[in-house]
Amino acid sequence: MKIFYAMTIALMLPVISYAAKESPVSIIAKEPVTMMDLGILKLNTNLNRQTLPELQGATFGAVFHAKQGTIDIKVSMPVKKASRDECNKLIINTKRIFLRPLGGKSVANIHHYFQHEGRDYARRVNWDDLANYVVITGIVLTSKNYQNSVFCQSELMKNKITY
Repeated sequence: MKIFYAMTIALMLPVISYAAKESPVSIIAKEPVTMMDLGILKLNTNLNRQTLPELQGATFGAVFHAKQGTIDIKVSMPVKKASRDECNKLIINTKRIFLRPLGGKSVANIHHYFQHEGRDYARRVNWDDLANYVVITGIVLTSKNYQNSVFCQSELMKNKITY
């Protein structure tokens, strides 16, 4: 009986020598990455490589806003004079990165950044619906006076822009 208790206690003790030998690389390699993490990384990489002439000089950043359950794309652009019209153009031009006309309506391609290569998620995730959870926030900045900046926001799949 004493041997049983001794073996049980020995098995319950942490193996300190093993933990000390584990390298940071092996620890990181064991950490899971979510489809959201990978998608945001791909999205930010693509946004920083965008080539639309109307968005030349714009700065982009995308994040997952867990509390609201949205993917937030922020874009800022220096302009000569910040106005609602300039902010409106910034939102519309940013949407052009993700929207394509198809039979009288717009179809989004943003799901390609998040879509898993396996087929299991095709049954669980409505990829076409993902675009309904994307919010674009635009900021046009007047370089001489940042206090004159104008903020605007719009959902990717809606035409309404709020200021």
